[in-house]
Amino acid sequence: MAQHRPIVYRTSVSVFFFCCGLTFATWAARIPNIKDQFQLDEAALGAVLFMLPFGSLVALPIAGWAVSHFGSRIITYLSAILYAAFLVALGYAPTVGWLSGFLFMFGFWGDVLNISVNTQALEAQQQFYEKPLMSSFHGLWSIGALGGAFFGGLFMKANTTTVFHFNTMAIIIALLATVFLFYMVPKDKIKSEEHKIFALPDKSLLLLGAICFCCALCEGAMADWSSLYYKQVVNNLKAVSTTGYTAFAFCMAAGRLIGDKVTIRLGYKGVMFLDSFLISAGLALAIFAATPIAVIIGFGLVGFGVATIIPNVYSLAGRSKTMAPSTALAAVSTLGFSGFLIGPPMIGFIAHETGLRWALITVLILGLVIALFSRKVKEPA
Repeated sequence: MAQHRPIVYRTSVSVFFFCCGLTFATWAARIPNIKDQFQLDEAALGAVLFMLPFGSLVALPIAGWAVSHFGSRIITYLSAILYAAFLVALGYAPTVGWLSGFLFMFGFWGDVLNISVNTQALEAQQQFYEKPLMSSFHGLWSIGALGGAFFGGLFMKANTTTVFHFNTMAIIIALLATVFLFYMVPKDKIKSEEHKIFALPDKSLLLLGAICFCCALCEGAMADWSSLYYKQVVNNLKAVSTTGYTAFAFCMAAGRLIGDKVTIRLGYKGVMFLDSFLISAGLALAIFAATPIAVIIGFGLVGFGVATIIPNVYSLAGRSKTMAPSTALAAVSTLGFSGFLIGPPMIGFIAHETGLRWALITVLILGLVIALFSRKVKEPA
């Protein structure tokens, strides 16, 4: 296979990150329509939606093995195509049972894509650049997600069917994946070295997993509870309740696009410490000032804070001396993904007992915990 310039590989990997975010957001934009189509109440919808993270959790160990065995290039392409294919299947689901099954597979292949494309990103970073790139790659995921939300709004405004919407986006995604398949990193260099594919995570990976868990819990809590908190602070039922979350999401995307330059300047430990400060300071402002503008600014700071933590954790995990990169990513992702699952219901339970304002103090504390953990992270040479 012909050797390309480094920028070609970087662009190709970025396109797959973009497609990953675009696919997920295309589905998310239509959840209200799916709810109405199957006449689901909130409890039933929650049970159906749980199949997506369940599929992702099942995929994690399989994804790590598949990438180590077959290489990240082919698995990235295959999973991107199947991720788009099950997006189409979701539109055609005839019953709730079929919808649940398709959602499981959608989550499964989405997480295989997550592990494989992050392995591709590590290969591009270490083979051709030898400097941090992971944050900008994840920034393309965020841009893809914003694009999926934007186009989803256009399709719904035009009163198109869910089937037409999903089919159109899936075709675009499949075409992009097929074109850029030929410009991906052809061989996993690290795979050819002596690494154990199956091994228990060592202390360094457990530490990174703990940081990932804290960050994912913060991100999950913001996704599920920020809009409700903003509405409570504004105390106006007609207010646009997503304003706070929009500030968070926009700042997270922006933070990822500039995150690599900040990491080069401050180092991995320095950036994680700064991130923890931004998370805690932003939540302190939102919780204790409790005015609309304070909440918007505070949630924006939290967005900047969580932006680079997971990309940098993945970058450090990929340097593991005891595991193949894909397996190390899967191990760290498993702990991180637990944060997404545990965080929102935990915040809900605490909010039921004490109120949402005080429940969010939990997230503030987790920001401080990240600072403590980051002190023990080993800075790579």
